Amino acid sequence: MADHDLGAWGNQRNTLEQAALTGRGSDADAPDSVRFGRAVAQLVALREAQNDAEFDQPAAFVFAPGEWQEQYLPKAAIRQPLLNTGHHTLTGRVHFVNKVANGHSLPYVGADAELFDTIKNANADTLPTLIYSPKKGFSTLSWYPAGIADEENTEIWHVADDIVTPEKITEAIDRAYKGELITPDQSATLPLWVDAKKGWAQENAEARVQHSLRMTLIGAFRLCTIRSEQPGKDGRTDIEIVADQGRPANKVVHHAVLELKVLREKGSTGGTYSEKDIKEHIRSGLQQAHTYGEHRNFLERMLCCFDMRADDVGEENVFAELKDDAAKLGVLLRHWYLYRSSDHRRDCEVGKTLAS
Repeated sequence: MADHDLGAWGNQRNTLEQAALTGRGSDADAPDSVRFGRAVAQLVALREAQNDAEFDQPAAFVFAPGEWQEQYLPKAAIRQPLLNTGHHTLTGRVHFVNKVANGHSLPYVGADAELFDTIKNANADTLPTLIYSPKKGFSTLSWYPAGIADEENTEIWHVADDIVTPEKITEAIDRAYKGELITPDQSATLPLWVDAKKGWAQENAEARVQHSLRMTLIGAFRLCTIRSEQPGKDGRTDIEIVADQGRPANKVVHHAVLELKVLREKGSTGGTYSEKDIKEHIRSGLQQAHTYGEHRNFLERMLCCFDMRADDVGEENVFAELKDDAAKLGVLLRHWYLYRSSDHRRDCEVGKTLAS
């Protein structure tokens, strides 16, 4: 592929290609707790990539809001305005930080018990916390969303385990689907229906699905940037998953492009879509996923359909006419059905069980 013309920056090509990309700000619309988790995961990965990285003691990252710091921040804590660069020691300390992993650090003496005691003595045991357990190649982050005071509410993240696969992408979308999309009850904060009983879908239903999925993927792939609406000569992509955190520009990995399609029988004012319209809509999604993947060098290309029609005909039937073409084009097909009420979901699930 020919180099792009950089104009006045042409003599700086090598420098620009080697410059590390932070991705900072790409998750600005995500919840603060999600941004905090991503920032810490990226910071730890960045530090472990340094030749002088330490793997001697555990550390803690406490998500400490400004008002808490004003009242409770230990006097011995040292201000670390550039902690998130990865140039500072992380181990053997409790870090009281904001959502982008900047803040103050407090050294402690001892092992795991002393680390937890230091957090408790600072009145920080109810604040969201990540405990970093370093071991080269096998480090973990233990996530305590309600603080270490609630020891049973925890989740283990593997620092090196941010491999993007179709299976992991599908699992993440499943979580968004079950938690936010599957029925109108789940999608109450960002409704997909104008009138679910009548089958009237929101005019911007695809944009609403896109937002839900992007928020979930931001939390699922902490070392990647989750992009949406990226323009190009071939059109705008719906969602991109790109590994660019802390990488030079010439080491960026374009993992996956997701093309999203909502299949609806009726629009926001009750206007109907024919079966032919819906089939053409799905096929255009297949063509878009393939084209974006080819032109922008994505390893995986996925067409994700969210079905708002009255009947769930199943994934096999939805993609029956596309399956062979999708295989030739290297596009993975995924389908999720959106129920019109909790009762509708229950009736369908019972019916499938009885029919099996």
